[in-house]
Amino acid sequence: MKLFCLSGNNVIDQGCHVYPFTFQIPAEDLPSSFVGPSGRIKYTVEAVLSCSMRMDSKAKTEFTLIHDGNLKSYPIMTAPQQQAIEKKGMAFTSGSVGMHVKIARMGFYQGEDIQVVAYIQNRSSREVKPKFCLYRQCIYYAADGFNVETKNIVKEVGDPIPPSASQTVTRTITIPPDTSVSILNCQILTVEYILKVYLDVKYAIDPKVMFPIFILPAVPEPEEEQQQQHAYPTYGF
Repeated sequence: MKLFCLSGNNVIDQGCHVYPFTFQIPAEDLPSSFVGPSGRIKYTVEAVLSCSMRMDSKAKTEFTLIHDGNLKSYPIMTAPQQQAIEKKGMAFTSGSVGMHVKIARMGFYQGEDIQVVAYIQNRSSREVKPKFCLYRQCIYYAADGFNVETKNIVKEVGDPIPPSASQTVTRTITIPPDTSVSILNCQILTVEYILKVYLDVKYAIDPKVMFPIFILPAVPEPEEEQQQQHAYPTYGF
């Protein structure tokens, strides 16, 4: 994707020359930079030096673009999520198991904690074990179809719940700070996150609930933000 191009016709003499420059990234809904096993979104800046009777000299460098966003910009991101499920008539196990799970919202920042509260009712004859998994789902689109790849980001296991018992389980899932942000505004790929909460029941299909999670860029600290603003005082981007 070519965003824009700057050109000039200045003729320079022999020696070392420095040309300070600045440019502004277009105010468009551009997807964030991303590198995956089957595709990537990359932004580069290129400089070309033209010399008479010689091949042009080119230099290119890559820069990272992160789509700016916050929870206040998307009201749906701040809405609480909750789901309930009950499983009856399980093979090799009498009784039933059920759970009611809730989280504070849909949108979270890189490095933030997701607090999961699950009320679990084990009316079966076997113990059940709550499990939590935050995973990434990448969908790559092509002319002849699409390819889906999944990767586990965080997996945790809770303590077993004995038969004929009920318990409220609270678990904190920390999003790693280097987790890629969600990408839903690109035609060639999407990056989605899902939080899966399920009960491990022997000899039975595990009951589960799935929450879509939208990961936003981490909010920089005031000192860090000032350093970013002064990182390229004369030239750069």
